[in-house]
Order: sequence, then C-alpha cells, then structure tokens
Amino acid sequence: MIFKKLISAIASAAVMLSCTVFPADAQNNETEKLRVMPLGDSITDGFWLQGGYRTTLCELLEKNGYSDKIDLVGPNWGGNCYDPNHAGYSGYSIDNIEQSQSISGARIGISSFIDWLLESYPADVVMLQIGTNDILSYYDLDNIGSRLENLANMILNDIGSDAKLYIATIPCMDAENTLYINEYYFTPESMDEIVDKYNLQIKEIVTKLKSEGKNVELADINSILGKSDLYDGVHPNAEGYEKMGNYWYSILESYLNDTPDKDEPVPGDADSNQTVEINDLVLLGRYLTNQAEITEINYQNSDLNNDSEINIFDYILLKKILLNINKD
Repeated sequence: MIFKKLISAIASAAVMLSCTVFPADAQNNETEKLRVMPLGDSITDGFWLQGGYRTTLCELLEKNGYSDKIDLVGPNWGGNCYDPNHAGYSGYSIDNIEQSQSISGARIGISSFIDWLLESYPADVVMLQIGTNDILSYYDLDNIGSRLENLANMILNDIGSDAKLYIATIPCMDAENTLYINEYYFTPESMDEIVDKYNLQIKEIVTKLKSEGKNVELADINSILGKSDLYDGVHPNAEGYEKMGNYWYSILESYLNDTPDKDEPVPGDADSNQTVEINDLVLLGRYLTNQAEITEINYQNSDLNNDSEINIFDYILLKKILLNINKD
C-alpha cells in the first residue's frame, strides 16, 4: 500500500511539472455552469496546432450562446479559446508503460493520476479519447480494451452517477508516414487492422457499461476522420481538428438541450434541424463551393456515402433523397 501511494505521488508530481496548473477554484467561480473536461493525449492537447479541436468547439459554443453555460476544466491551458482549460497530455497512455515494455519509450498513464485529477477539477461531463500512444508503443495490445474499461470505471466512480462520460474512438493512423510510427512494427495494413480492432472494442465497452446502467455514451470520432485529415500520420490536420470540434459541439449541444435523439445521425440533415429539406441541399452546395465554413455544416449527416469526405457524390445522394421525399 505504501508503495502504491508513493507511485501515485510520483505520477502526480510528474503531471504537475509537465503542465501549467491553475487552481480549480479559479476555473469554477460560476458553479451553475456545466463543467466539461476534455481528457486525453496529444490530440486533446492540440499537438502542433495549439488548441486543437477545442478552438473550433469554443468558437461554436460562443457563436451559439453556450459559452456562458459551459466551463471547460482541467489543469492545462492552451489555445485561442474563450476557455482554454483542458486535460490533454501529449504522449500519455492509458496506464503507465515502462521503457522496457515500449518501442517508443516510457509513458505516463492517465489512470495513474485520474483520481487526483477529478478530485481537483470536478467535471459534469468528461470527453475521453485515449489509446493512440498504447498502439504507438506496441504495448500489450491484447489487453488494451481491458485497460480502457478499467480507466472508464475509475472515471465513472470519481464523477458519480449524475455525470456523463463520453468515450471517443480514435482516429485512423497512416503508417506510410513514419515520423511517429515505427515501420519495423507497423505496415499501413496492420496499423489499420489494429486501430479498427481497438475502436470495435471501444464500442463494445460502451455498450457493456450502458447495459450496467452507467452514464456512458460513444463519441465515434473515427467515423468523421480519414487519412486525408491527418497532419503527420497520427495527429489531425487543421481541417481534421475542425471536424472534431464540430462533432464535439453537436454532442454538447444535445446534452445541454437534453435531446438525446440528436446524437443519432439524420442522413442529409446538413443544418442540424432534425429535418431533411431543400435548405440542406443549398447549404451542402455552398459548402462544396467554399461559400460556407465547415463549422456551419453537420459533417456526419452530410457524409452520405460514409467515405469520411463531403463531396459532389454526397450532394447527388442528398438530391435523390429529397426527390424521394417529394414523391411521397
């Protein structure tokens, strides 16, 4: 027990030294706000593009009048956002990984300090995305799902039954880019297989936890990003981060409005009003001709052929949908 406490203290100290820490009280002066914690690795942190998806998320929250209702919480700070706090940690894994067990060096696991984190920065909603560095470390991939489930249960125990945990799938990775991906352990095909297998496990974990009555939902980030959305084979590029911000916004908007059905995609509903109509075709056309921003369009609903891109083929499919609606 003493040894475990010592390890926990060391991990917490490492976290405190690796980031700029702001007192929880300073972030939560307005307790009526929904406290939302973006939690994860470098993709949450915003590696290479400061703020990452949180920049787009905050822009949308401000634009639609939600910035006075949501308080982003966490010990880290970064990005050109109305609320730059977060809990993204570049290079971190699910559990601690020793150097001898990794092909990419030792890593600190979020599970090693999650109790401290959520006690210091209480959250009503946690947006968790983790596991990419476990894969890049080639660490015990047979048990990666079990590690994630254990972490999810730790979070749920800490935040309580009234709070919600969103568990996100991870984006694809492109092993043709070897900046962070070890070419001796991964091929493009094997990397795709590993990522797909892990994301399937994530979906199964969410289903299992929900069946146990736990307040968990899936955030299928993988479904909106393709390899063309990657900056370096691992992290999203600017457009990829925009897509993520747009997706997370739709989730938080649904949560705030207490409309769980809005989490379900409505194919063709480009403007997110829960109805497929001619206005959706107009908006899609404006987007394809660079007259509308990505933040104005529901990416998941507009990707009608599920190829992780919005293009002329989606426009044609939406036109056919509207023709069939008018016939009826």
